[in-house]
Formats: sequence, C-alpha cells, structure tokens
Amino acid sequence: MKRTNKVYNSTWRRIRPQVLDRDGHRCTIGMEGCTGHATSVDHIIPLAFGGSPYDLGNLRASCHNCNSSRANKLRRKPSRTW
Repeated sequence: MKRTNKVYNSTWRRIRPQVLDRDGHRCTIGMEGCTGHATSVDHIIPLAFGGSPYDLGNLRASCHNCNSSRANKLRRKPSRTW
C-alpha cells in the first residue's frame, strides 16, 4: 500500500529541486556517515514541531544517511525545543 502525505504534493515537487540546486547538491548536515551528496531535502524545524513545510529558510539539502539519522534521533529524543 502506498503511503501518501499531503505535504509532499506538487508544491513540494517544485520546491525540492530548488533547495538541492541552491545548496549545490551537497549535504549541509554532515553527521557521522555523511556521503556528502544530497539526494534529500530536510526540514530544519521538523513539521511535527511546527516547522513550515515549504519555507526555503526551513529547508536544506541532505544526504539520505544524514536525513534518516536525524529523523531517527528526533523520534527517540524529542526534548529539544525550537
């Protein structure tokens, strides 16, 4: 079954390549295991914590490893506030 999310719509498909181009397709997070090549776009302030889904100031290019690692850490330890 395909999971759908209302955030990742036509607006997202338009903005995502803009963020990757702006950041030169380089990962801007740099966590342990970073590949350096951005294939994902990360919400700096996660949507679950009230981050804006399409604000270019809340988006940054990231590699898959950093984006996944960051998401896992935020799910386990949501004590950080923005």
